[in-house]
Amino acid sequence: MKQHHGFTLIELLIVVAIIGILAAIAIPNFLAAQIRAKVARARAELQAINTCLESYRVDQNDYPPNDGVYNVLPIQITTPVSYISNSRLIDPFSAHLTHPVFGDLARYYTYNRIVTSQELVELTSLGQWIPPIEAVDSPTFNRDAFRKYGKWRTLSNGPDSTYSDPATFGSDYPLFGADILYDPTNGVVSWGNILRTQKSPIGRIDPVP
Repeated sequence: MKQHHGFTLIELLIVVAIIGILAAIAIPNFLAAQIRAKVARARAELQAINTCLESYRVDQNDYPPNDGVYNVLPIQITTPVSYISNSRLIDPFSAHLTHPVFGDLARYYTYNRIVTSQELVELTSLGQWIPPIEAVDSPTFNRDAFRKYGKWRTLSNGPDSTYSDPATFGSDYPLFGADILYDPTNGVVSWGNILRTQKSPIGRIDPVP
């Protein structure tokens, strides 16, 4: 009679342990590669938005206004002239987010056209859309915003999927909420946002002169 030899319990446990070790090594690397790909996508889309904004300025002699609802790209960049095919580009790090009032608007990239405090007063008096405090260059809002960004800034929430709330920092210069940049050397999934401004393709903010 032939004897049929099967695996022992110890052999099976060893195989399971090896598979577990390989998975523990592979999964973090896979997730890190996913995040790096999303970072590259966000930077590329912010570059496309930059091209759109500069094209708009050439034609209109100014940058598009603030959206006034949820700081997303304004409709003026697609209507009546289509400077970009879609003004509702989804931030890959915010695709799962919703806002209790504004719903899916939380999913899109943030855009701010920087204004002076006088412009804020004028907009208020005219009953027009009011820009967020991040977009107002004023000691009581976002001090030195023009010096830091130029005339506009765009932003992705970054791998932590969190838009840094300015209320966390108040108007203390230079740390104004979302000014803190994502740096992969702090960890692939680390705090900070991905910025692009009129002055810097990486959102870099120069020290106070």
